[in-house]
Amino acid sequence: MINRDTMLERTRGSGWKASEWLMGIIGGVAAFLGLFIFFGSESEYVGLGGDLSWRVGDISSAWAYGLLIGGVVLLSGVVFMLIAGQARTPMPSTPRTDLFWHAGVFTLVNAFVWAQDFAIGTGLDYAYLMTIPWGIGLAIHALTYLSKAREAETVPDPVDTKELQHH
Repeated sequence: MINRDTMLERTRGSGWKASEWLMGIIGGVAAFLGLFIFFGSESEYVGLGGDLSWRVGDISSAWAYGLLIGGVVLLSGVVFMLIAGQARTPMPSTPRTDLFWHAGVFTLVNAFVWAQDFAIGTGLDYAYLMTIPWGIGLAIHALTYLSKAREAETVPDPVDTKELQHH
């Protein structure tokens, strides 16, 4: 049986933070699109561009309601998680988790930019202009992490031998 005090000492780790971010981004985009469909002029387009764009006047109001309500529900969940997360002890950031976050954000943002670049329909226009310098920065981050990890393995910890000899 789980003790109530043990439950209160749970930590707020990376999974909790990732859920907050993911729900916040998806909820914010959905709510924005719902509002855009409601209040945008009928001649405006919404989408990624090219064949993946739709004229606002052709979109059913049910989509606008669904996007708006779904976005508000997700954003409410984020607010709840932020409030509930204040009672949890945050886990300390480590160099490894920082590198994983950097790689994850790099992957998600670049996937969206590349998809948008190809969806416009004119081929490869600009996505590589963001991916190459950011990729170089990510590679430097990874090399720095690996060199520090290797250095930590090779440097022996100083041990006081006098304390070890006493019983």
